[in-house]
Amino acid sequence: MDDSTMSTLPSLLGSNVPVLTVLASFFFRQDFVLLTVFFALVQTTTGKDVGDDTYKRDAAVQSSWMVEGNDDKSIAPEKHDDEDTCIDYAADEVEDSMYDPIQADPDCREEDGDCTLPPASTLEEEIIMAAGCEVMDEDDDEDEARPATCSAEHQTVDKHWGSDPKVLQMRDALREAGEHGHRPPIFLVPGLASTRLVAWRHKECNERPLMSDIRVQDNVWLNLNLIMQMGTMDPTCYRECLKLGLNQTDSGCKLRPDEGLDAISSLSLEGVQSKLLMGGTNTVYSWLIQWLSDNMGYDVSSIVGFPYDWRLSPDKMEERDGFLTFMRRRMEAAVQTSGEPGIVVCHSMGNLIFRYFLSWLRVEFTAEVYLELLDKNEIAEELKDALSSLKQKVRSPYKRRKKVGFLRSIEEDLQRKHGGDRTFWDDAQKEGDERWHHWIEAHIWTYAGLSAPLLGAVNPLRASISGETMGLPISEEGAREMEVSFGSTLTISPVSSHDAFCDEWEFNNWDEEPEPASVVDGRGMCLDDLALDVQNFANDTHDPWRGYPALRSLLHERVNWDTDFPMIEVVQEDCESEAGSFCLKRFSEVAPGDVATGRIFLDFGELWKEEGDPLLVKHEQLRNSFWNSDIPNPLSEPWERPPIKHVLMAYGTDIPTEVSYSYLKRDDSRDNMCKQSDMPNLQSVLWEVDGGKIVLEKLDAPKGLFGSKPKKKVVGQGSLHHSGDGSVPYLSLAAAHLWLLYGIRAPSNGSHPTNPLEKIHFSHRPRGGLLWKDGIPEASPEEEEKKQTNKDDSADTGTSHPHGTKYKPEMHRFHTKFENAETGIEHTTTVIEAFGVEHKETTRNYDILAAVFTDVLKWMHNDFEVPSN
Repeated sequence: MDDSTMSTLPSLLGSNVPVLTVLASFFFRQDFVLLTVFFALVQTTTGKDVGDDTYKRDAAVQSSWMVEGNDDKSIAPEKHDDEDTCIDYAADEVEDSMYDPIQADPDCREEDGDCTLPPASTLEEEIIMAAGCEVMDEDDDEDEARPATCSAEHQTVDKHWGSDPKVLQMRDALREAGEHGHRPPIFLVPGLASTRLVAWRHKECNERPLMSDIRVQDNVWLNLNLIMQMGTMDPTCYRECLKLGLNQTDSGCKLRPDEGLDAISSLSLEGVQSKLLMGGTNTVYSWLIQWLSDNMGYDVSSIVGFPYDWRLSPDKMEERDGFLTFMRRRMEAAVQTSGEPGIVVCHSMGNLIFRYFLSWLRVEFTAEVYLELLDKNEIAEELKDALSSLKQKVRSPYKRRKKVGFLRSIEEDLQRKHGGDRTFWDDAQKEGDERWHHWIEAHIWTYAGLSAPLLGAVNPLRASISGETMGLPISEEGAREMEVSFGSTLTISPVSSHDAFCDEWEFNNWDEEPEPASVVDGRGMCLDDLALDVQNFANDTHDPWRGYPALRSLLHERVNWDTDFPMIEVVQEDCESEAGSFCLKRFSEVAPGDVATGRIFLDFGELWKEEGDPLLVKHEQLRNSFWNSDIPNPLSEPWERPPIKHVLMAYGTDIPTEVSYSYLKRDDSRDNMCKQSDMPNLQSVLWEVDGGKIVLEKLDAPKGLFGSKPKKKVVGQGSLHHSGDGSVPYLSLAAAHLWLLYGIRAPSNGSHPTNPLEKIHFSHRPRGGLLWKDGIPEASPEEEEKKQTNKDDSADTGTSHPHGTKYKPEMHRFHTKFENAETGIEHTTTVIEAFGVEHKETTRNYDILAAVFTDVLKWMHNDFEVPSN
């Protein structure tokens, strides 16, 4: 076993896992060897942070944005110290957050009790509150607690649901409706690494004693027994099973997603070992499903889960498993059964899968109409023969639609031959779009996006370039071998925020008279003119952007992935042959657009010249799945607000999140003194933290069982006012604010000009508060200081269960509505930000879920009849 595998095994167990837990697990699984216990003992006894003076090495080379006060990115000489040159850059201790299914909740404290399991009941106690007064404690005298100015009337306030009578009435009606009560079906789409994968091909792993084979129908992701084998005896078998083959085909194992709600409820099957070692932190939607059952009476007949192979790009999910077709048909069946359009709830990458589904569905309807038109019209014999052959040989929707392109090329040739200027495809697109809009209106009533990476994330790029251990006892090299084969890492690639502004104004200063660009795109996200309308209200005493910092950053300041620092930077160091001589540094940067074009993979491959050029696989995945496809490339532009009646986006903020990476390429001719990994060497990471501060983490400290953790230090203030949720950077989450502007762009009834942002309704709920308040919060210095401290009793809901459900986070809510000019139907858009809530907690924090479904219940009350027994 290599050193990197040994050093990563404790990360699976966690530094706070008791030794008895590991010992107990040994007795429950005979193939769990004593070596694992040894690693856990080492981690428990020696896993403490080592003082900064233990290792006093500086990095051999620092990039320009790592060094304070250094603005020069040109070639620069730097003294090269011999004794500091031989550093292992292959292993790092960067938190594996985007993939890691067993990541601990950062809000959980030891004194809170068990943070891994949901409470026995998710129902909250309702309290009585005097109208216009603060909440009264049960032990206080009622007359003494009520100020003299308070009304004597009382109102019922639910600790999660508030006091809106429409909300409480609809919630209670759904609870009491029983098995015959109809309710809109809920469709759950999980995120990356959040579906159980099952083996459908036997794989031998018996190279050593006590090892278990992977058998048909074995749960592979997530299987604790196989993980332990990976960390102790065989680091390759499990990895080979998860790895995909060429063009995302089956490799060592034939893995397929498990079925039903259970496949997306928790990753590891129920059992003593799972509970002891990982608790409930591998849960996905199990808490949400329990919460929906307790609070709104939902059950298996009204909740539909969509498990999928999260390793694949979306087109391969359809090509291999027919996932998108299944998703469509399952939605249609559920809506037909319930009689109501449904609610789509997506988490993390599931939001991007839903985006792709809608794009695929649009093209699918156009293809269906096209084939119908060819059947109904007199066409050339050549086209008839091609159509007949197509129907006989191709049955699956995916392959049939692929052949439509062939038919279109024949038809276009025939039209040119006969002098026609309009094809059947032109007519099919118009009717196909009409069917698409009608289908969405009939089947999807509300879309709730949780922790949605609307502009992608940088973490999956690191997985492809230098490896992401996913919390497994595996080296970065081994992890990268798997992740390069995953097409899903491209699905979450960063998308430039500037691509949202398709009619970009050509100007340098807002005070200058702008000139529109020569090319104007007609998409709905052309928002540059709206930014000018807002800025026109700015003066010395009035800031028209106040209260809307996310829109200020995106719309006015045009913040992008590389505004404050390079998204990815490569430091090339060329050293002379004599020891102790100077080294020359060259800096190159990766822009957001370099991912969509594939340039990043070609450049890294050319620079590192790895054997077999593994990053060329990512370039081919781009070509096959994103470029050569009739589905619009989701990496080429941000997602526009989907044409769904109600859209609600909710996410957490102010959790440390990776936003930038620096890689070192050293060309050293001094007798090959420094041994480097074949793959790119991750040198440092930039994090955004609470308040938008930027923190540098240098990964040049020696690693090993007794090594120190990488040092971190604040290096500046970023352009954004928040950090992300631990997995997705704030820039990507906050892009949801642009969707609010669809309502703003609707024509105003009045003639008097107003700031367009005033059409956004803003409300907030203070930390620990029960009710939402209108307007921008005016926090006192004491309250601001309290936000920076640990959780306090004032934020306690009084419930017995811990972590995000026990502490009511501060939340901000932005809301707009507009009427569709063509249909007359009112559309709403809502964005909810929850401070201090981690990426995966948006499916488990009951306050956030209640905030989301409070709006859903209001809309349900207005749009549907109240269900009854």
